[in-house]
Amino acid sequence: MKNKYLMIIAVSFASSSFGNILNDWSNDNLCGWMESSSTPEHIQKEVSEREIICFGGVEVSSLPVSGNSISKNGTVFASPESSQLQQLQSYADEGDNQVMGTSY
Repeated sequence: MKNKYLMIIAVSFASSSFGNILNDWSNDNLCGWMESSSTPEHIQKEVSEREIICFGGVEVSSLPVSGNSISKNGTVFASPESSQLQQLQSYADEGDNQVMGTSY
């Protein structure tokens, strides 16, 4: 019975010491995690509770206005750089002459 009480006391101290682990984190630290592909749920919750607006891994006062990415023909994607187009064209020009195992 005594061990049971000691265990309960130990667990209550351990849980309270980890409860406020994100209080010392800055808003920019939390926003950095929001850029991750698998942001932990407790960090998402903290950002929501603090009502932080994150963009590019840092806290911002408002989100930047971006141009319309939808046209009458569908979604508009950014054009590749000309150097990338030239490289793709050179690969296409090789056609059947490419050696197996070379990268595109």
